[in-house]
Amino acid sequence: MNGIIRKKIIGRLDYSFLLFIFGLAVFGLIMLLSASSYESEKAAKYPHIFFFRQGGTMIMAGGLMLITSLIDYRYFRRLGWLLSFLALICLILVDFSGFGVVAGGSQRWLNLGSLSFQPSEIAKIAVLILMADGLAKAKWNSLTILKRLFLCLAMAFLILKEPDLGTAILILASCGCLLVAGGLNLFLAIGSAMAGLLGIWFSLLHNPYQLERLQGWLAPQKDPLGIGYNLLQSYNAIGSAGFWGNGYGGSIHKLGYLPVSYADFIFAIICEELGFIGSLMVVGSFLYLLWRGTEISLKVPGNFGRLLGLGIVFSLSIQAIFNLGGVVGLLPVTGMPLPLISYGKTSLIVVGFMLGILLNLSKHKVVALKDGLYSK
Repeated sequence: MNGIIRKKIIGRLDYSFLLFIFGLAVFGLIMLLSASSYESEKAAKYPHIFFFRQGGTMIMAGGLMLITSLIDYRYFRRLGWLLSFLALICLILVDFSGFGVVAGGSQRWLNLGSLSFQPSEIAKIAVLILMADGLAKAKWNSLTILKRLFLCLAMAFLILKEPDLGTAILILASCGCLLVAGGLNLFLAIGSAMAGLLGIWFSLLHNPYQLERLQGWLAPQKDPLGIGYNLLQSYNAIGSAGFWGNGYGGSIHKLGYLPVSYADFIFAIICEELGFIGSLMVVGSFLYLLWRGTEISLKVPGNFGRLLGLGIVFSLSIQAIFNLGGVVGLLPVTGMPLPLISYGKTSLIVVGFMLGILLNLSKHKVVALKDGLYSK
């Protein structure tokens, strides 16, 4: 029988993609060792405390990633509602109970004795699974999707209240991305985006902290020792690097001049120490992640896997864009971590879970068979 027959197969794990993830994570850990040395010494009288904490978390995240890559991705459909309600309850506790922890002007952490984490990080993956599952079995304008969308909006509202405008935008953008991929009319998508921008403007007007950040981004030189200080120091760090940088460990701005240099502004330290070459390598790595993740997702049979993969790629890419754009001044600083590189325990574990799902998806694909042979 002549002709082409499409067939679903389960192949091997994409080991080249796994090696890329491992390499980027190791690079991030090495750069964190340098970027956090001064702050570690200041906080704990030991220059490597943040490095070892991140390293321990990275081992846990790597283990979770490998376990996730071995479980059939379709089982994760059952986690959508569970993770969403868990995230919602934790966000309510952060905002309306004594368990919320204030740090850096925002109340984003939930402290349960020896356990402290950011529920908004759980919400990131919960939204993706919940919406991908719904859109895989119902139309975008059905009651099934509206129920899920309402829950996602509730999570975004609670995150916005912390306040964490960046993550709230990410949650809404992730929903919008999946809705468009699930068949949402383009004009409705544009209208929804405009409504979202109005909501962001309303939030800025009613949150002086967020409005100050916006003003500090637009004109940091007007308050060089206040709201514009971090961005100006980031400019100085990047501008002093040149083509090759000052060498690994040679950053001056990590010595108390650039606050949270191991988290929000670690890219500035990378630029200062490794120069244009180092910055290009980081940007290129995330472009590769975007390309390879999209390629993996589009080859997955079934709407759920395809939508979930695209949602994960979009979420990680937006996080990278927000962080890199904030450091170089193209976007306002949101406090969003750079995946696999910035310091952050909850974020790293959730990123490990997301990448484990992408690795899992890399084993599932549709191939074309022609006369009994695989066609290219």
